[in-house]
Amino acid sequence: MELEEILQKEKRNEEYIFLYHEDGDWYAYEHSAFYCYSLLGMFDVNWLTTTSGVVEKRIIRIRVNNLDRLLYTSSLQLIRKQGTECVLMCKILCGGFHYWRGMIEMKFQGLQKERV
Repeated sequence: MELEEILQKEKRNEEYIFLYHEDGDWYAYEHSAFYCYSLLGMFDVNWLTTTSGVVEKRIIRIRVNNLDRLLYTSSLQLIRKQGTECVLMCKILCGGFHYWRGMIEMKFQGLQKERV
């Protein structure tokens, strides 16, 4: 699935975790990443940068190291797992996505400054 399609799904996402199998690992983006983090704790977080015209946008992405742990979490329900996509429904809705994203971005920027 193309990144733009994933981001369109994530814009409307309020109750699912969408996971995508890429290069041998499972990844969650934006709201899905937030749900994974909120329900199970820290994951490997990284940022992708996309450019639309002259506007640069950062996209948060996490790598899910242990898909089985996520699949057997009681607050999640497996909806579908086909090939390169897995969809889980969250039985608990978590608020605070924008706050969380801002905190992760501040930490990321702090790390970038330390390296300079």
